[in-house]
Amino acid sequence: MKDRTLLLVGVIAIILVISGIWCIKTNKCPFLILPSPSPSPESTPVNLLPMAIKSISESDNFFNIRVEYPQFNTVDPAFNEKITKLIETSILDFKKESKDNWEAIKATAPKESPLPENPTEPFDFQVSWNPVQINDKYLSFVIDIFYYTGGASGNEEIHAFNYDIANKKEIAIIDFLNSSQESLQKLSQLAIQDIDYQLQSRGVEVDDSLKQMIEQGAGPNPENYKNFNFKYNALFVYFQRYQVAPGSFGSITMSFYKSDLETNSIKSDYLK
Repeated sequence: MKDRTLLLVGVIAIILVISGIWCIKTNKCPFLILPSPSPSPESTPVNLLPMAIKSISESDNFFNIRVEYPQFNTVDPAFNEKITKLIETSILDFKKESKDNWEAIKATAPKESPLPENPTEPFDFQVSWNPVQINDKYLSFVIDIFYYTGGASGNEEIHAFNYDIANKKEIAIIDFLNSSQESLQKLSQLAIQDIDYQLQSRGVEVDDSLKQMIEQGAGPNPENYKNFNFKYNALFVYFQRYQVAPGSFGSITMSFYKSDLETNSIKSDYLK
């Protein structure tokens, strides 16, 4: 009797297991409520903001152009046009400068050793972009431009953009600082100290001439701070090449976290 009971229990268990497997595979389980499957990380969108990445590619014996930049569906059209105009104007300037420089080089070449119609290597123009904050409230990103038009080295430019989606407007540094000229003055003081520290840490002697360059390029002028980005707890400021230091140092970037800014009585409604 005991053996028959154990056998019966075993058969019932097998039937339940098979039924459970059939239920899960067919999703037909009237007696079982199954939880909805959670989306995998791959199927979860990074953000829900409609946008597109525009690409430009041009390669021949004279130019090598590779460009990527963003366009957004939830902004004033003028904002997208501003980004596009920056790219288009930069490409036109690059092409003209490259052609002019190559013609000048050819004109100075010895007659017995004339240069070819095109350079040995094409002139480079590269554009990339880096999102710092892209969501349904704010856009904050930077466009990096590198180009070579002849000479000992190439050049670089940094162009930062900040946009308030709800209010359909760009965010300038004075907006970020709650329209406080005093905060801009304090930010300038912090930036000058930071630049001085960065240069000295590289073994550079900050003499009177360099000090004057720093104070002029990082002074409390909104134009000096037009290239910035932000996220919820930090402000990033970019100084162009030659703006606050000799060209050999390239562009200079500095970060100011919310706690550092508030310690110096610098507040912003854009930092949370």
